[in-house]
Amino acid sequence: MNNYVVVGVDGSASSRSAVRWAASYAASQATSLVLVHAGVSPELSTGDDAGRGRASSARARARSTLATSRVIAHAAAGASLPVETVLTPAPPEEALTDWGKNACMIVVGSRRRGGFARAVLGSVSNVVATHALCPVAVVPAPYPVRPPSSDTGTDAPPAPVVVGIDFSSDTDDSVLAVAFAQAARLGVGLHAVHAYTPPDSSPALSGYIQFGPQRGPSASAQRWLDSILAPWSHKYPAVEITTAVVDDYPSHAILADATHAQLIVVGSRSRGAISPLFTGSASRAVLHHAAIPTIIVPSITRPTDIATEQQSTDQRSSG
Repeated sequence: MNNYVVVGVDGSASSRSAVRWAASYAASQATSLVLVHAGVSPELSTGDDAGRGRASSARARARSTLATSRVIAHAAAGASLPVETVLTPAPPEEALTDWGKNACMIVVGSRRRGGFARAVLGSVSNVVATHALCPVAVVPAPYPVRPPSSDTGTDAPPAPVVVGIDFSSDTDDSVLAVAFAQAARLGVGLHAVHAYTPPDSSPALSGYIQFGPQRGPSASAQRWLDSILAPWSHKYPAVEITTAVVDDYPSHAILADATHAQLIVVGSRSRGAISPLFTGSASRAVLHHAAIPTIIVPSITRPTDIATEQQSTDQRSSG
């Protein structure tokens, strides 16, 4: 059983936001939290005194960061939340992906620097979201945790979860499973967005800019979207569903509709060394520009992830 949430910490503001979000999520799932601080020099038994001193100082700072992150997690989710700390010399993306093999969620922070250079060079969030076998939540900074509550203090409905859906049958079920479970957990509605390619898309840019599926007209796309959402609406009758079918680039449509949302869920079919730039660019475009947490659902998701998520939500609904 995948019984923990893993979050990368490094002492940055984005890391602290990630810890708060991860702690709240772990508490809602009645599971534990693993704080991973990676890329720290190991203790040196050989070498000069200066080298050993630098390594010792780096590890001391890392241990302090982990202790602070534990305090942040307990402040966000309560002192009863089980928290484990991990200090490792492995690169952050390698450590998080490895710990994510048996996790129900990986959570990382994002500084949202954006730009083509970042897409080429990649980042921890890019690599982890590309290679993880479980959903990956990327939390921007600063971002306050919003408690799962329908009470917003106003007459306006609580901010929904936005999910991007395409025609890829191999990922839709995984994406919708996560999106509906998150909406049920937060007690909010779900807004499903489907975008298809504008007719004047430039082939010369197709290697760098994502395009939606070539399908239309919008009426048939709407019928298709309604048909794949119908079974999930029966599983989650308390989740109010709204939809949008638009002639636009997927990332544009998702980000536009996420302006008043609190969470985005998108899928990723990307795999391999060059995939962070040249494939699955819709999810990456959302990842780099979203001002709210974004969950990337991988193309290869363990069946137990979805089953566990649904079972946990069903148990809370019946309790």
